Amino acid sequence: MFIADQRRYYAAGSLEASRVEELERLGMVWSVHASAWDAGLEVARSYAAVHGHFLPPASAVWEDAAIGTWAKNMRAAARKTRENAARRDAGEAGVSSAGELSPSRTDALEEIDPGWCPEWDISWQRAYRLARAREGRRCAAGRAA
Repeated sequence: MFIADQRRYYAAGSLEASRVEELERLGMVWSVHASAWDAGLEVARSYAAVHGHFLPPASAVWEDAAIGTWAKNMRAAARKTRENAARRDAGEAGVSSAGELSPSRTDALEEIDPGWCPEWDISWQRAYRLARAREGRRCAAGRAA
């Protein structure tokens, strides 16, 4: 209850600066959602750096994080964003933005891997990336010979 109250006061701008500083020294997380996003994004970067892509299967766990589930949820949000944009472009009024992925978050994921959320089936994208990686290894082996 105390933490929730402090977050509410902070969001309203009514928490004294000295208290904000004290809480931040303790490691206060003002937004659980923003903190979860930041943590997921860091794991996504790490996963992509090792695998060469950000297309983890839903069951993937990386650095003790369920990155596959996180990625699946981000792809669902991105698809919802695209679908809602199409509905708005078609003139539909009152389309809620709840559950959409913000442009800044979309950009952050596209910086990691432009193909992270294809409009087609994700399994095709994974197979394509695997074939591309194998072809790259075969070409590199041919040059070394």
